[in-house]
Amino acid sequence: MISEKAAPVAGVTAQLADAIVAVDYDNLSDDVVAVAKTVVFDGVANMLAGSVEPGGKILIEFVKAMGGTPIATIVGTRLLTNAPYAAFANAAFCHSLDYEAMWWPPTHPTSPVLPALLALAEQEGSSGKQVLEALIVGFEVQGRLNMMSDWIKDPYAYFHPPGSIGAIGSAAACAKLLKLDAWKTRMAIGIAASRAGGLWANSGTMTKSQHSANSARSGVEAGLLARAGYTSNEDVIEVKTGGFAKLFYGDDADLEAAVRDFGRPYRMVTPGLTIKKHPAQTTTHWCIDAALEVKANNTFDPGDIVEVTVEVGRPNWSSQWLRPKSGLEGKFSIHYTVALALIEGRIVIDDFTDERRFAPDIEELLGKIKVVESEKIPGGMNWPETWATVSVRLEDGRTLYARCDKPKGRGDQPLSQEEHLAKFLDCALRVLPRDRIDHVIALIARMDTLEHASELCSALRVDTLPA
Repeated sequence: MISEKAAPVAGVTAQLADAIVAVDYDNLSDDVVAVAKTVVFDGVANMLAGSVEPGGKILIEFVKAMGGTPIATIVGTRLLTNAPYAAFANAAFCHSLDYEAMWWPPTHPTSPVLPALLALAEQEGSSGKQVLEALIVGFEVQGRLNMMSDWIKDPYAYFHPPGSIGAIGSAAACAKLLKLDAWKTRMAIGIAASRAGGLWANSGTMTKSQHSANSARSGVEAGLLARAGYTSNEDVIEVKTGGFAKLFYGDDADLEAAVRDFGRPYRMVTPGLTIKKHPAQTTTHWCIDAALEVKANNTFDPGDIVEVTVEVGRPNWSSQWLRPKSGLEGKFSIHYTVALALIEGRIVIDDFTDERRFAPDIEELLGKIKVVESEKIPGGMNWPETWATVSVRLEDGRTLYARCDKPKGRGDQPLSQEEHLAKFLDCALRVLPRDRIDHVIALIARMDTLEHASELCSALRVDTLPA
């Protein structure tokens, strides 16, 4: 086996491993720790709600059939399994609603990392402080890797980020939790890099959540394998023949972006996170908020709508789903989410069932909605600059209009504490009684003082009462 002393140290993978090992909780600022707790708060809510979704129920039966050493919690159930399977299931729960946090450049950074850390912490007896430290590492690695290419110009020519950078971010976080040295951290990164993937074509299906699930499981396994001495290419990110950057981003990948200014500041703080207000793909949120403004500021019967024109930037992935084939696919449709906003005046989890999707009022309004991709507006993935408008023409001759430049929930337009709590309760009450929810919230608030992070995991089981 190659010793750490003999290993190359000049490459990007080596520098990244060194940066991961160097992170020390005691040197972290209060603001990054606060954001990490917010991530736990939002992620737990998503895991709980996802556990009772149709896909979640299938996965629960799947994991039950697979068995596994009963160590780690399957959230929202009484089941215990091994850490990789728990990470797998809970990550799928976390991503299944498309309601988890987002950030810039776009990715869902929570689901590949947080479920992996909670499962591994149960196995290893890790503290809450160790989980927070590793979570910050996993986010930072994802953020830096996501900056290696200007993939916003053609985002769908690449892999879905939670399945690609998510795998390496999860491995980095798990390596940190396991206190691996720099050499073994490099091995964990290399193991996970060979498991990266995730196709955009599976958006609108249950399989999209598997991108995060596979990354979470791979992170746990990569960390444990590396700890045991399993090897991989020590320069896996930068190596020209079959390396991560070459295959995932091409010849123009900015390799130094993976390590440049690592943690200065942490990207969890700057540019900060988007805590989603609506359980739908982010590229619909500008249109949703504009439609909600039209609904809130005017009195009209949705049945009196003659035509709705939505103007967005070119391209916008969510403009293609004119008549979604399912409620789940509706999460990715501007047409469907705008229809909901104009009829209901809000967007909630239960709006994305097949029953609601094919209700007569939705079917009627979908036929009146036109989405225009305008060259005048930056593309839908260009979040700092894009915007959207909604115009509603009524039978009485009125035309109602609203424009959204910054959807609610973005780092520069954050949800209030009350709004985020309402989201948490909407998710958690689907699984847990209110007194247990209060206990979970209190545990998250003092996550940095928990001697055993498993205390939080235990509170997320259906058969465990709060102490």
